[in-house]
Amino acid sequence: MTQFLFLFFALVAVACGLMMVTRRSPVASALWLIGTFFALAAIYTLLGAFFIGIIQILVYAGAIMVLFLFVIMLLNLGNDYEADIRGNAWKALAGGGALVLVAMLARIFAGGGP
Repeated sequence: MTQFLFLFFALVAVACGLMMVTRRSPVASALWLIGTFFALAAIYTLLGAFFIGIIQILVYAGAIMVLFLFVIMLLNLGNDYEADIRGNAWKALAGGGALVLVAMLARIFAGGGP
């Protein structure tokens, strides 16, 4: 059961992290980051590090996120986004880098080594 919960919270953390970096709205990104922090706190708790899990929620999901949201509100970011001048090349480069990372991790975990 513990291994299932660990894998569940790991998938939640990765999914929330991906949602955080793909959102256009800074407030939505901050809320997805809170989800990531809670999933990491659950993983710490499952590993028996109860103090680190509580500190993760109190410090990061509490204080740091309040600071992030305060800065977002202070910047007064509107809804009129400018078009991305970089084009789609950066998205393709990021996708290729992600595929290389997944291939390297698969090789390491399969026992291939460096």
